[in-house]
Order: sequence, then structure tokens, then C-alpha cells
Amino acid sequence: MFRIYTRILITLLFLALPLQKAYSQQKITVALGNTLPPWVMAEENTGIIPDLLRATLGAQGYQLQFVYVPYARRILLYNENLVDVVSDINNKVIEANQMNGYFSDIAYNYENFAFSLAKRNFDLKSIAQLKHHTVLSWQGAKARLSPEYRDMAKENPNYSETYDQSTQVRLLYRERYEVIQMDGKIFDYYRALITKHGEVDVSEPVQRFALFGKSPNGFLFHDEALRDRFNESLRKLKSTEEYTRIINRYTSKSH
Repeated sequence: MFRIYTRILITLLFLALPLQKAYSQQKITVALGNTLPPWVMAEENTGIIPDLLRATLGAQGYQLQFVYVPYARRILLYNENLVDVVSDINNKVIEANQMNGYFSDIAYNYENFAFSLAKRNFDLKSIAQLKHHTVLSWQGAKARLSPEYRDMAKENPNYSETYDQSTQVRLLYRERYEVIQMDGKIFDYYRALITKHGEVDVSEPVQRFALFGKSPNGFLFHDEALRDRFNESLRKLKSTEEYTRIINRYTSKSH
């Protein structure tokens, strides 16, 4: 009798293995904005956000297919059920776009700063103070940031925006603008890239003013169980040094 039970158990285990393998190799499609180095770098199929997904869902055996699209289109793809997961999500985005699904734990934080050359010795303590300076920001900042920021931009005749964030860094060091406003990781990435190519001398120290606060973001899933597995894996990743390495991978001095 014992041998019969043993054979039945072994048979069930072997039957379960192909199902488990097929389940773990399930393909997951993820919509991401296509131009936000170092967070997303579509041409290299890498960046902080893809790397976080590889270290969580990818480590569980899921096949990840990243769909790189213009930033706003990622929402449309998700809402039309053309992808399984969408990045750069928070409660404000969910509400504004009437999105349904299962929101993950916070996976990463953007944080915008006001940057100026240290030699200018500015003492910026509020967004409103920026109206007294020449400011170059990223395209769409005036529409997407706070009412206080919109008021500052409206009252500042020397406020401009650009699609090319590397241009922000170049023009800061060329002293064409007194202040630039951008995410800290993006600034560090482009400064390192400009240094590597020798385009502009970016060795001069800068001040970075934390006037805007952090913007916590995660992912929205159509499938609740998949979201739960991601959250569990993310919590484990955050308890290791690997999470910090991923976040800093493309902005370290050695990169």
C-alpha cells in the first residue's frame, strides 16, 4: 500500500512540473514611456524600470516583453487591454485616467530638483522664488506640476521648456540659464554622458534644491495574483543591496 501511495505522489509531482514550468514562463507585456533615460532606455532595452521588473517578475521565470511607446500612449494601451502591466503609476494617474486594475506597492520615486551652478550662491527655499531667475524645464512641466509651479511659470517671462533634457544640462553649464528643473537621476545621467563625450565642461559644482518633493510610482496590473507576486518579490528585492544597485546603476560615477 505504501508503494502505491508513493507512486501516485511521484506521478502527481511529475504531472505538476510541466504546468508549473508553463506558468512560470508566462509572457507578460509591460507598457513604458520610450524616452526617459536612465529610467527607461528603449534603444538598449534597459533602464532602471525594466531592470526592476527583470529582478522581480523576471526572476520568477516570467517572460517580459516591454512595449515602448510615447509616454501618454502607455495609458491608452493599458486601458484598451493591449498590455498586462503599465509603468509610472500612482493614485493621481489612476484617478485622472479612470483606470481599473490592481496597483502595486511603490517601486521607485522620481524627484525633481532646481539645479544651479554653485558659484551663483542662490538660496532657493520656495518654488515662487524661481520667477526671479531664468529657468529651463522639461516639456510639459508647467501643465503637470503643482498650481504653485504653474503660477511661477506664468509670472516668469524668462521661463522656458524643452523636449531634450540633455540640452537642459548643457545650457546650465554654458550659463544660458540660471536654473534648470529636472529629475535628479536624469540630471546625473546626462551630466555623466556629457562628461564621457567631452561636449561641455560639467566639472563645476552645482546646487540642487529639493523644492518639489518625491513622486512615488509603481505599476498597475490587470491581474491581481500577478500584482501580488510582484509585490512579494519587490519586498524581498528592497531588503537587499541589489535594489540600491539597480536604482543607482546608470548614474554612478563609474558608469
